[in-house]
Amino acid sequence: MATPWRDPKTGIWKLRKRVPTRYWAVAGNKVIKISTGEADKKKALEKWPGVLQQWADRELEWERALNVVTLDATKAREVAATWAAWIASGAPLNTGGTDSDIFEPLDLPECRTPERIAVMWDRVEAHTDEALTVAGVSITPETRPLLVQTMARVVQGAYLRADLTEPVLAVRIAQALDPLAAARENLPDVPLPASAKRTSSTVTLTGIFEAWKAVATVKPRVIGETGGMIDLLRRFLGHDDAARVTTADFRRWRQETIAAGLNNNTWNNRFSMIRQVFDFAVNDGVLPNNPADPTLRLQPKKNDSPLPYSDQQAAQILNASREQDRPSRRWAHWIMAFTGMRVAEVLQLSVSDLREDGGIWYISVNEDGPGKSVKSSERRNIPIHPALVAEGLLKYAATLPQGGQLFPDKEPDKYGMLGGRSYNVVGRWIRRELGLTDERVVPNHSWRHRIQDELSTQDVPQDLRDSICGHAKKSTGAKYGVRGESLRRLAEAIGRIPVPRGVVVSELQAEALA
Repeated sequence: MATPWRDPKTGIWKLRKRVPTRYWAVAGNKVIKISTGEADKKKALEKWPGVLQQWADRELEWERALNVVTLDATKAREVAATWAAWIASGAPLNTGGTDSDIFEPLDLPECRTPERIAVMWDRVEAHTDEALTVAGVSITPETRPLLVQTMARVVQGAYLRADLTEPVLAVRIAQALDPLAAARENLPDVPLPASAKRTSSTVTLTGIFEAWKAVATVKPRVIGETGGMIDLLRRFLGHDDAARVTTADFRRWRQETIAAGLNNNTWNNRFSMIRQVFDFAVNDGVLPNNPADPTLRLQPKKNDSPLPYSDQQAAQILNASREQDRPSRRWAHWIMAFTGMRVAEVLQLSVSDLREDGGIWYISVNEDGPGKSVKSSERRNIPIHPALVAEGLLKYAATLPQGGQLFPDKEPDKYGMLGGRSYNVVGRWIRRELGLTDERVVPNHSWRHRIQDELSTQDVPQDLRDSICGHAKKSTGAKYGVRGESLRRLAEAIGRIPVPRGVVVSELQAEALA
């Protein structure tokens, strides 16, 4: 992300940025400076978003300048011929429900009605837009009428040809007299471009998403969110034609996204989802290239890491959980407080995930069953802390059917995931009912930060901490905790985590924890 630069001659803070090579021909300079008009840095920073917007506007103008041509008669005939070649090669002709009758006979006064003429030119205009897409060019507004006039006869020929070839008995007539060929006889011989051969109006955003979705190996939520992003892109563009999408379209969408108040991370997430779909379409051979250029990603926002719960906050949550009738709220925070599990991993637990091996009770974190998901799909075992045993977790589990859910009150989300919409179940309760509104703590994730702090304080080795919290394999930690001695090592490490000061413990519980 560009930062303000102080002009040594004037003392004014400015944006000083190198122009991308592809824009040199239209930008006029290789380095652009945009002034904030301020010598005071604080005031300059206040104006900085506006300066960045000016840069983005210039990029859009340069992009348009690269792709816009001023038509003359020769270029207009080339664009028309390119479209004619595309249609002649078998591309679908979208007539809008009309036929060749709208074009003739217009020499009769009674046939030359305003309504009929309007329909005729509407079809010509539509195919003119199509021709520009196939030819891969944009034109200046003042030269469009020239192209429309040039396209009129070619479109007429295409409609007549389509009408002649439709009836079976007219096949020989169509072969003997090809009206499209007749319309093209005075046009230059332009070969069909490679992009037109590989794409057509049937390559839709909806279609490439459905094709990607059919073979995608990502989680159902990611598929659903990606579909939502495709819908957003379609609404922004105003069409569903994947072949018409350009890098400039994505740049404009990025500009609108940021202008709407969304941050860089939100844009990057949206962009990544869309890009994977276009990548698939390119690899599948239905699109010639991916317009979602990776350079359109923005510098990620540096988020402050959430704070762990303090003893006071942890005690407030755990004590209040005991008063909850809903099983998920009664137990989810207790389990997170002593295992470091992610909230979705907790809420999707089944009764059979609480297991025993060699006298050690543990929780099996796995994807064994519908509606279950684990980050990176790596299973792990976490010994059950004595505080959970003393609190009665095993006794609670024993009251439930062995094949059922540990929290039967938790319904699957719209993607069928048992751990989905976890904030609505146990996170919102902390904010609204317990009044813990400190934005530096995250209702569910702050338990994981607390566990990391507690394990570090107790000098638990990094490999065991990784295994307990399910972190990426930075070490051999992910290999620990399956069974036997390694499970005992984890149980000993988990047992070092103290009960937060302020948690009310009965004499019986205190004896179990001793």
